[in-house]
Amino acid sequence: MDAAVSEKTLRRKSLYAAEFLVWAGEQGLQEIDVLPPSEATLCNFAASFAGKLAGGTAKAKLSAVKSWVQKRGLAWNGRDNLHNTLNGVERRAPSSSFREQRPPMKKEHLSILFDKLNLTGTSGIDHAMAAASTGCFYSQLRGGEILPFSSDPNEYNPNSLPTVKDLGPANENGDRKLRLPKTKVEQTRGEEVIYSPQPGCTSPTRAWRDHIRVNQLGPNDPLLGYRNNSGELKVLTKSVFLNRCNQIWSEHGIPRMTGHCFRIGGTTHYFIQGIAPDVMKMLGRWKSDAFLKYWRDLESLASIHLHRHHAQQSYSNRLQKSGTRHRYPPH
Repeated sequence: MDAAVSEKTLRRKSLYAAEFLVWAGEQGLQEIDVLPPSEATLCNFAASFAGKLAGGTAKAKLSAVKSWVQKRGLAWNGRDNLHNTLNGVERRAPSSSFREQRPPMKKEHLSILFDKLNLTGTSGIDHAMAAASTGCFYSQLRGGEILPFSSDPNEYNPNSLPTVKDLGPANENGDRKLRLPKTKVEQTRGEEVIYSPQPGCTSPTRAWRDHIRVNQLGPNDPLLGYRNNSGELKVLTKSVFLNRCNQIWSEHGIPRMTGHCFRIGGTTHYFIQGIAPDVMKMLGRWKSDAFLKYWRDLESLASIHLHRHHAQQSYSNRLQKSGTRHRYPPH
């Protein structure tokens, strides 16, 4: 069960389970009362979050308790009453518990970034920046799937992060596949993403090609390795990448972006291009329809798709009228 989730998620679940035990102790409950906990106990624990936490956070805490109980081979007693209690907690969630929606990255933001980067072949880190930005945007990557925490190549783990050889050659259409050894969802098997050539200066296939060439990277080097001014191999980190992006964008009045903004921005970009949601779900490696909540540019999406619908309807009507006027007699 533990192998299916990341270490970060495991730590969070352990903290939530410990929180439940502390709460149980404060209520005067004994070991027999929590191994396993009755539904009444679970409902009381859930109700303690009413007016304090968002419903999703309360559900996550109860989910952690459920994992903790089942891991010990005990029955989980959460049923309809617990479900109803959690719904009540969600309805009473304070406004302070809701985060503002993250702004989406836009293709225009990439263009601004590229204008400020030195992409003449003399700055290794800037070419790595270009590759990382287009990579995260066009393939809807999570930043942690390609960007490490350390710039030291000796600390780079190829079992968790891709190397140059994980980026496949271009096919006849110019598409390239990138194998991700480990992702948030697929901790052991990894996943693949696809890069397709895009119009303009922000094409990811060109950015990757130039990055690898300028930084003279070998097959086993970190995918986002780069040569510093001394020719020493370093690795672009997530913090350096985001700080540099936001420094450039802040000069143009663009709000601060997180790594996730690239992923949701890429999703919105493809929606605006008219890509079907089921195709988007596959390309973005979304495991549920939760990605639909990341439709950030609703005004543009509505305008484009409504105009497209009306145009198709008008075209169909013209075809029907044309067929009526030119109906031929049977042979």
